[in-house]
Amino acid sequence: MTAREGPFASVYFDNSHNTEDAAAQLDLRWRSIRKQLADEGAQERTLSALDAAVAAAPPSEGRAGRALVAGGDEVVLDEELVEPPPREIVRVAQQPYLLPLLRLTPVVVPHVVVVVDKTGADLFAAGEDGAERRTVQGEEHPVHKVRGGGSAYWNIQHRVEAVAERNAADVAREAVELADSIGAEMLILAGEVQARTLVREELAPRGKEKVVELEEGGRADGSAPEALEAEVRRVLVEHAERRRQDVIERFRVEQGREGGLATDGLARTAAALRSSAVETLLIDADSLADRLVWVTDDPTQIATTREELELSGTGAEALTECRADEALPAAVLSEGADIVPVSGEGLAEGVGAILRFSI
Repeated sequence: MTAREGPFASVYFDNSHNTEDAAAQLDLRWRSIRKQLADEGAQERTLSALDAAVAAAPPSEGRAGRALVAGGDEVVLDEELVEPPPREIVRVAQQPYLLPLLRLTPVVVPHVVVVVDKTGADLFAAGEDGAERRTVQGEEHPVHKVRGGGSAYWNIQHRVEAVAERNAADVAREAVELADSIGAEMLILAGEVQARTLVREELAPRGKEKVVELEEGGRADGSAPEALEAEVRRVLVEHAERRRQDVIERFRVEQGREGGLATDGLARTAAALRSSAVETLLIDADSLADRLVWVTDDPTQIATTREELELSGTGAEALTECRADEALPAAVLSEGADIVPVSGEGLAEGVGAILRFSI
């Protein structure tokens, strides 16, 4: 997307469908957004492409938001947001405005959910490249211990335990294989307590260190999938926040260390981007505000002054001035680096970076 030629129209708006007049309200909202885009100079072919995208989308379920970015006659980004944005955003610029999407879209945490009982498991994996479902169906009989005594009782008892252990081993192997295939950061176990215990014991060490157990969920008819889904969302959000805090802590450690691999401030961060030295960009949109930078046709060539780019050998005719909150994400994505939105961390001018190497 960042390699395309602008201008781009970027919009973030409330797309909720939780009232009787939701369709009519959305129509009015879109008419207003369209007029704002036209007033800001959006091309008619871009507006037509956005009109078609809005008309073609099925109604959302309940409260939701929508992010649309279009350039030329093509919509290059169309995302439903889990919540409406705090405020409507309408912008036409040479770069797509992606920062709100980073703030409003939940961080993807690659994970595997395993819902087990004594006969097998249902597995669900979600990662950067999509989702996958699998089922492991082991031996079904006998899987329940029986009452009684004598040698027949003990034979059955031992067979029950052996079948349950074999089923658990099959589930554990499939779970680890699936986790490895998507680079899972979490392996979430749900279902029957005893079955969870057996599966956990059978997991390879690299699987055990990722395990989180949940009390919700089961394979039996009548189990409430909504409760399990809510719990899975909760642990994923908590994990993502811990990961974000780890990045911030690493930045602080590097910043406080002599010769540490961190920098902040708009000019220094831009210089790091020009050198392809940025591993992770930290950006506070509120603190960055409406600061401007200079860029070239190459989005990674960014500076706070025109002279810096001219001295680097870039032709003056290729230079343009644009908003930093548009240019920085475009530069980072072009370099294949990571972006972590932050708030209230005291970053100089609202930006900082963890570096790959010293500059």
